[in-house]
Amino acid sequence: MRRIVTTLHRAADLSRTMDAMRVWLDEHRCEPSKFTCDRSPGWFAIRVDFERDDHAEAFKKKFGGADQRAMPQTIAKACWWRLMAEEIRTEADGFSSASAKATMFFAAKTLDQMAKDLEQRLERE
Repeated sequence: MRRIVTTLHRAADLSRTMDAMRVWLDEHRCEPSKFTCDRSPGWFAIRVDFERDDHAEAFKKKFGGADQRAMPQTIAKACWWRLMAEEIRTEADGFSSASAKATMFFAAKTLDQMAKDLEQRLERE
């Protein structure tokens, strides 16, 4: 079963992070089935799909991030992601730090995008 690891990185660190990921993937003889990068002002979300659990787990351990098993997705999953995004935005409204707010809003935007992508995939099926 496929696993997806999503990591968040500051735009200023993207080049160094991508280099480190490529070196790690080569050293571990690991070829992801899919590698995507989404941009938001100042931040990047990198999603890496692995066919093997051990590769996904090792990658997540090295680079951090969130992990999900790729499994049949449902509208309920998309709704949950949208609910989590709204909770994150509500929480961020109370932050006094502009950079902390920006990070939280980026996380919420990423969840909204994940929900949108899932909804579009489900419509095509």
